[in-house]
Amino acid sequence: MHRLTRAALAMALSLAAACTSGPRPEIVLAAGQTGPCSLASDGAYLYWTNRVGGDVVRLALAGGEPELRASGQAGPQGIALGATDAYWVNRPAQTVMKVPLAGGTASVVASGQQDPKDVAVAGGYVFWSNGSATMMKAAVSSGAASAVSDATSGPGELATNATHVFWTNSDGTIRRAPLAGGAEEVLARGDLNATSLALDETHVFWTTFSGGIHRVPLAGGTLETLAEGEDHPRAIALDSASIYWAAGSKNGTIRKLARSGGKPETFAAEQGEPTGIILDSTNLYWVNEAGGTVVRAPR
Repeated sequence: MHRLTRAALAMALSLAAACTSGPRPEIVLAAGQTGPCSLASDGAYLYWTNRVGGDVVRLALAGGEPELRASGQAGPQGIALGATDAYWVNRPAQTVMKVPLAGGTASVVASGQQDPKDVAVAGGYVFWSNGSATMMKAAVSSGAASAVSDATSGPGELATNATHVFWTNSDGTIRRAPLAGGAEEVLARGDLNATSLALDETHVFWTTFSGGIHRVPLAGGTLETLAEGEDHPRAIALDSASIYWAAGSKNGTIRKLARSGGKPETFAAEQGEPTGIILDSTNLYWVNEAGGTVVRAPR
């Protein structure tokens, strides 16, 4: 794993602060990462995958140095946390992987997958999307893999709640299926080209490559458009007051929309291809894939 020296990191932060006219809300927690593209937290640590460098890394929320959890991975992306393990997919190698949260040897959950894209953990299962085939799952306890449904639907980005796994689909639909397995349900149709999704207690929210922010009830119903004209939005996240997403590329932004309505506003500017947004009770976190940083900002 590549790291900046403390002096180099200080210089990078100084230059970043100098290139904007106002106060910046964000703090760089880790720099010198190689293509960070996914982010998760267990409340004590942040975990991320470095797609270019082939690493899985964690960092204590209380501060300190990044800790390597796995290396030599083939384009790792997507990360989800269980009670004892972190899971991700190696898309080029067509594998689903795991490593103990406390450290240890990475192991294969499933091999020979068909373009695995994303991963989630819920209800005692790890789920992954095979982009050119089906939604898959394996029991955390046994690791035996099986299809969630018998449909070949082309799943992409994932989200879960207590009863269902939800996903974006290559045909432009938003779908769900029971965690225990069963028939897929189509919640929304159209040329949606969704790039990320998130859930609250009543709705599924998603972003589209063409610039839209949308939502539909968890069981399907009326599709609502909340914002349009955004710059290739992705990595959507929610709290009770606001919706957040990443937009743009090497001069990207974190955008914010009040749940009560209004127009989107910029939460953080001058980001290096931001993605992987997650929230806790006080902060917003994201990674800059092109910038090689892990970032925190108060909400």
